[in-house]
Amino acid sequence: MKTLIAYRTKYGTTRKAAEKIAKRLPGEVDLLDLKEEKVSDVCIYDVILIGASVYGGNIQREVRSFFDQHREDLIVRPYGLFIAAGNTLEVERNYRVYVGKTIYDYAKIKEHIGYSYDFSKMNFFEKTIIKKVSKITEDTENLDMEGIDRIVQWVKEIESGKGKPTEEKAPEEGKAPEKEDLLTE
Repeated sequence: MKTLIAYRTKYGTTRKAAEKIAKRLPGEVDLLDLKEEKVSDVCIYDVILIGASVYGGNIQREVRSFFDQHREDLIVRPYGLFIAAGNTLEVERNYRVYVGKTIYDYAKIKEHIGYSYDFSKMNFFEKTIIKKVSKITEDTENLDMEGIDRIVQWVKEIESGKGKPTEEKAPEEGKAPEKEDLLTE
């Protein structure tokens, strides 16, 4: 089995989670930072995991571009989403708004994997905003290992054949949704 973990991170939390997931998965795993590399063909993977972090109320443009480029190929194979965000109330909204309802709805697993704040990597403005909004004033790392465990378990179930999703039909007679149907609500 071949798995792709494509992610984008601002301060390293999403990368740390992606690495922890990769170390525990069976088969061949390609770990790819979307800032540094592009994915030319997702069809060579049995499972795809896409990770992002929320920064300034948004996910990174490289993640949005990944979904734009591979949308039709993603929705016909098992894929999952994971996100690092300090505000858990915004996790679903961030995916639905920034990558679209279809991408969010077709994902087989969606996990919030925690957050971290490393004030030494932030500029003055970022520090001020984070301290005011989160009420956190010192470096903090809060990885959700249970969320990471659920992702690993899901991939292992697919690999063993137990969790292999039945082939879902996309809307409209088994065809991939039209581009305009893939836009956000």
